[in-house]
Amino acid sequence: MHIKTLHLRDFRNYSDQSLELNPGLNIFVGDNAQGKTNLLEAIYVLSLSKSYRTGRETELIKHGANQTIIHAQVQKMARLDLAVQVSLATSKKLLVNQKSTNANSFVGQLNTVLFTPDSLQLVKGSPGDRRRFLDIQICQIDAVYRTTLLKYQRVVRQRNSLLKEAQMQRSLVKQVPVWDTQLVALGSELIWRRQEILSILEEFAQRAHETISHELENLQVAYAPFFAANTQEHKQYTLAEIEQFFWSELKDRREEELRRGYTLVGPQRDDIIFLINGLDLKTFGSQGQQRTAVLAYILAELELMSREAGEYPVVLLDDVMSELDQTRRSFLLSILNRKAQTIVTTTNLASFDEKTRQEARVFRIESGRIL
Repeated sequence: MHIKTLHLRDFRNYSDQSLELNPGLNIFVGDNAQGKTNLLEAIYVLSLSKSYRTGRETELIKHGANQTIIHAQVQKMARLDLAVQVSLATSKKLLVNQKSTNANSFVGQLNTVLFTPDSLQLVKGSPGDRRRFLDIQICQIDAVYRTTLLKYQRVVRQRNSLLKEAQMQRSLVKQVPVWDTQLVALGSELIWRRQEILSILEEFAQRAHETISHELENLQVAYAPFFAANTQEHKQYTLAEIEQFFWSELKDRREEELRRGYTLVGPQRDDIIFLINGLDLKTFGSQGQQRTAVLAYILAELELMSREAGEYPVVLLDDVMSELDQTRRSFLLSILNRKAQTIVTTTNLASFDEKTRQEARVFRIESGRIL
C-alpha cells in the first residue's frame, strides 16, 4: 500500500499543492513552522477521517478560504481515489472513488502508523494515551471494533448523564440497570479484542526489541483491565470471565458512581503495561530503554497491520529522527526501507546517511510550498 499522488487545496498553510510520492522513502526537509507537520496531518486525515492535532475540523481550512480538500491516489491491490472535504458551510464529506461514504467505511482504506516525538512518551505517558494509541490501530483493521467502540462511548455518555441527574432525582436510579447491560456487553467485547490484539503486538515487539537490544533484554506488553488487582499479571481472560468481573465491579462501586455522578468501571479505565525483564518500564526503565520499547512497539504495529490487512501501512515520521540516536535511527530506517512507504519530516538532512538520501526522494518545504 502506498500513496501515489497527493493534492492539498486550502489546507492549513497550503494554498494549492500537488506532489507525487516515492513508494519507498520520502524525506521532507524544512525549518519549523513551514508546513511539514501539516502535510503529515493531511495524510492522517485521509486515513482516520479526522485530525490528530485538533477536534475543530474547521481549523484545517486555510485562513480566508471557505473549504479545504485533501485528495490522494492510493495504490493497494487495486487503485483507490480518496478525498476529504471540510467546509465552513456544510458537513464534512468523505469520498472513496468519487462516491460519498461514512467514516466507518472510509477508515481502513488507507492505513497509517504515525510516529511523533509525543509517541516516545507512550511508556511514561497517561493510560489514556496508551489506550488511544491501541484503539487507533485496531480501528484501522477491524470495522466491528470501530462500531463497538462508538456504541460503547455513546452508552458511557448517556449513563454518565443519568448518574448525574440521579444525584438530584433519586428515583432515576432504577433506570441505571438498563444501561448497565449495554455497558457490560459492549465493554467486555472491547476488552477481549484489545487483549487479543495486544498479545499479537507483544509477539512482534519482542522480536524487534531483541534485535535492538542484542538479546540482552526481554520486553513484555501486558494488558491491564480495570478489574485486575495485579496490573503486571500476564493473563488472557475469556469473554465470560470479563463479563463476570465487569458485573462484580459494577455492583461493588454502584454507590460510589452515584455519589460521583459518572461511570467508574469499564475499558476506559484500562491500561497497558510495558515490562523489561519483568520490571515496570515506566518506573524502573531508563530513557533509552523506554525509547527502545516504543520503537519496537511501533514496528510491531506494522507487522500487525500487514497480517490483518494483507499490506503494510504508510508510515508517518514527524521529526523523530533527531530524537533517536544513530543506532535506533539506522535500525528503524533499515526496517522501513524494506517494507513500507515512509514519509519523514526533518529540519536537517544530516540525520540521514548518504546512502539513505540517495535512495529517498527528498522534498524541501518553505512557507507552505513543496519544492
